[in-house]
Amino acid sequence: MNAPEKTDWTAFGRTLYPFGLVLWLGAFGWRMWKLSAAADALSARTRRVEAQADALNQGAKTLRDLTRESVAQSREAEFLESLPNILPQDKGYLRTQKAIEDEVAVLRGKVGRRVKNSLYVVVDAKANRLYLKRGLKLLWQADVSVGRGGKLYDRKSGQRWEFVTPRGKFRVIGKGVNPKWRRPDWSFVESGEPVPPPDDPSRFVDGELGAYFLNLGDGYLIHGTRSVEMLGRPASHGCVRLGAEDLEKIYDMVPVGTEVFIFE
Repeated sequence: MNAPEKTDWTAFGRTLYPFGLVLWLGAFGWRMWKLSAAADALSARTRRVEAQADALNQGAKTLRDLTRESVAQSREAEFLESLPNILPQDKGYLRTQKAIEDEVAVLRGKVGRRVKNSLYVVVDAKANRLYLKRGLKLLWQADVSVGRGGKLYDRKSGQRWEFVTPRGKFRVIGKGVNPKWRRPDWSFVESGEPVPPPDDPSRFVDGELGAYFLNLGDGYLIHGTRSVEMLGRPASHGCVRLGAEDLEKIYDMVPVGTEVFIFE
């Protein structure tokens, strides 16, 4: 009886190893191809994102340019619309400096004939400036505070107040020294205090109006102020406020009966 043949595993292994190596190399190559394809796809996406970003940047730049152009056109339109305002009546050309000077000279002549050589006070409510003049000659000027504007309403009494300095022609109807301020109802309402009876002692305050006053009528005065830092700005409740030195000067220089012109 013949003995069974022995398997030569060494020879089998040498035969199988090249086959396995080929399979591994094939798998490794396929994996590398997949990685390369993924890298190409990622690179393509990156380029698309960069292109979109460039397009957005270009769009933003175009929008900025259009905005600047729109603003410039708007300003040009405003200028063109304002041109009729600087054209003189019945003239077909722009107002020249000479034309303006001629008009001012005519106006000064009319004012001169109106005021002649009289003394009068002018208050520029927009500039918060007071001028003392005789005829067309400026004698003196000072910073003032006119009405600050705004309104106040008292629900309890139904009263309303508007804190403006009236415009127009007035006259000094009285003068005084060391006046006491009689607090009006709005002063208590504004500070949240109960409104006392008309003759209550709490209404009368010393020193609030300064050392002098000029009465313009209807409750409006030219008087002093404790808020000198506000001179040159609207700050009062309707009266015309002056600093202490300027108040004394106008009190001495302006007699009762002097005309006062308040304009803006």
